[in-house]
Amino acid sequence: MPEEAFFLSFGLGVLEITDPASGRVLSRQDLFNLFRQYSYFPPRNGPDEPDLEPDDGFLVHYAVYHHFRSLGWVPRAGIKFGVDWLLYARGPVFDHAEFGLIVIPSYSDAWWKKEGKQGPRKPWSWLHSVVRVLSHVTKSLVLIYVDVPPPHKFEEALKDGITEAMKLYKVREVMVKRWSSNRNR
Repeated sequence: MPEEAFFLSFGLGVLEITDPASGRVLSRQDLFNLFRQYSYFPPRNGPDEPDLEPDDGFLVHYAVYHHFRSLGWVPRAGIKFGVDWLLYARGPVFDHAEFGLIVIPSYSDAWWKKEGKQGPRKPWSWLHSVVRVLSHVTKSLVLIYVDVPPPHKFEEALKDGITEAMKLYKVREVMVKRWSSNRNR
C-alpha cells in the first residue's frame, strides 16, 4: 500500500525506498510525487499530462491513513468488503477489524463552490448494500469526509514542505448504523 509506505518513510522516518533502476534512495519529495502520479489511471508522469490536483486519490487516502495511524488505529485495504479501509484496533494478526471506512472528498471551501466542484454522487442503494455487507461480518460503517483545500492554497503550502500541505486536509468521521425497528424499541 503506497499510503503505508509513505507513512513509514515520511511520518515515522523508518523506511527507505530505493529506485531499482538507479539504486539511489528516493527522497520523501520524490516518493510524494511518485505516489501522487500513480494514483491516477493512467499515471500522470509525462510532460504533456495535466497537473496533479489536491484531490488526487493518494492525497485524500493518505490524509485518512495518517489520521488513523496517528490515533493508534491500524488501517488496511478494505476492498474485500467494498470499502476503502478496514480499521483494526491492533492489527489483523491480533483481532478482526471493527470498522469499514469509505473515504469521501469534501469540497467545502468557498473556492470549490465557486468552481462548481462536487464530491462523487452515490445512490442510497449503494450505501444500503455496503452497510448490509458490513453488518453481516459484524463491522460498522464510517463515512470519512476529507476537506480538500483549493489548488492555490495547496500549492502555496507545498512550497513550505509536505507537512504544511498535509495540514490543510481535515478529516471528519460519520458513523452509519443499520437500524431495525424490531431490535431498537
